[in-house]
Amino acid sequence: MCGEENETAEHVVLKCSALHSVRQSIMVDIERQWEAITETSFNTLPVDEQLYILINSWPTVKTFLKTHLSTEFHEFEQHCGRLLHGLDRTGQLPLVTNASQRPPRTKHIQTKERHNS
Repeated sequence: MCGEENETAEHVVLKCSALHSVRQSIMVDIERQWEAITETSFNTLPVDEQLYILINSWPTVKTFLKTHLSTEFHEFEQHCGRLLHGLDRTGQLPLVTNASQRPPRTKHIQTKERHNS
């Protein structure tokens, strides 16, 4: 779309300058909601983990919730859905669909899980 890089999922979802206007306001909501849930900054996560969370938020976010019916998660998931829907205007969004392609868990996620146990 922008001609700057290959159209990988990472590029389209997080970096593509042609999609900046779509991504900008929704990412503010995602970042705010992530911080409310995890008490950490979304922007400090490695890019591959950010991408995984945006595409498939439940496995990671559920470890931070007191209950699976938590409003915070449902709002976070809605923001992720809005982002992906807004970016997929052409129907060409190359998403990771294989669970084995999940990036390794970062130290801060593992540490937070231990504290919540």
